[in-house]
Amino acid sequence: MTDPAPSPHPPEFVRLCEQAVAELEALKAASPMDRGPRLMMIRALLADIGLQMAELDLRAPGFADEQGTLVDAASALQAIDLDRGGPNVPRFVDRIVADLRRIAAS
Repeated sequence: MTDPAPSPHPPEFVRLCEQAVAELEALKAASPMDRGPRLMMIRALLADIGLQMAELDLRAPGFADEQGTLVDAASALQAIDLDRGGPNVPRFVDRIVADLRRIAAS
């Protein structure tokens, strides 16, 4: 028996992902000195996304993949925190944005 197709995420969840993407794009454009407060906001948004994801249904198809993708995004955010003024920030932001868009679309 195959798993049923995953149901789309609720609009509130998708909006939360879109808000995190917007904050990440602003982080990418910000100067190194302005990234600290944005990092705190993004960290809080990722935590909210994780909580909402857990509330949806742990048995839903694709949950483990989405949870793993969110963990990857959080790891990339830690790398940004360490490399605030470095040249890798845009690459890390792009990776997190791609992960969040993939989660929101699934």
